[in-house]
Amino acid sequence: MSVGAALRRRRNELGMTLRELADEAELTSGFLSQVENDRVSPSLKSLGRIAEVLRIPLFQLLSTHAGNPVVRSGERTAVPWMDTGVEAVLLTPYRDWQMLPFHRTMAAGERLPAVRLERAREEWYYVLTGAIEITLTDDECFVLEEGDAIHFESSRLQEVANPTKKTATFICMMTPPQL
Repeated sequence: MSVGAALRRRRNELGMTLRELADEAELTSGFLSQVENDRVSPSLKSLGRIAEVLRIPLFQLLSTHAGNPVVRSGERTAVPWMDTGVEAVLLTPYRDWQMLPFHRTMAAGERLPAVRLERAREEWYYVLTGAIEITLTDDECFVLEEGDAIHFESSRLQEVANPTKKTATFICMMTPPQL
């Protein structure tokens, strides 16, 4: 399902007019009409405002695997990694479940400061290749290498970094889902 179709479906479920959605999201109804008809692609910032008004997580508008529990490697959906300007890849279709796993590739030397999540309570990371550094509150810093995992309360995260000169890949899971 396209972003436009998902947006229209959710707007109709809520009984909202295009004008009501436009007013609340601070966008024009003409722009939203073009989005719903897949004539334009909204920025992530605009899509985030739309998702907020529609009371759904952003990734629900981006997921294209509705009804199919399998996500094949070549069919994964890239979504914004919280509010960092980088992307992650969904490893599961959105099903309104309580966890959301991502696959992330992190360039050598890349650093991502924590984004405070309103709903997420727990995060879990598993390093597939390379190494990442997780900094938590109280100056706790953990270097995780291939095969290592960490589980913590989301509110404690300060930064995720790749301190090495090699690319790192990892899986991150958060619960409940939020982007």
